[in-house]
Amino acid sequence: MRAWPALILAPAFALAAQLIAYALVTPACQYAKAWPMHLSFFLFFALCAATALGAWGSLRTAQREFLPLAAVWSGVFFSVVVLVQWVAMFIVSPCMHSP
Repeated sequence: MRAWPALILAPAFALAAQLIAYALVTPACQYAKAWPMHLSFFLFFALCAATALGAWGSLRTAQREFLPLAAVWSGVFFSVVVLVQWVAMFIVSPCMHSP
């Protein structure tokens, strides 16, 4: 059963993306390099998308469809959450209020 990672790990990956992004703001502003933040968002987006794809594979072979379908939607939702957080970083600079 490949549905459980999208139900459990995808929300954890979205939360970890936010936490690591906040932790990387100070070093990114201090050294004027934002690539570690971009790399972390890319990594967590890829992980969330991978859980959604795994759940989708589970949905295609499922006899009972509710849990795999909920897992697919969970994986997709949290993939979009991480993607929107990443896009917001392009719109609003993380070093906006730094002196």
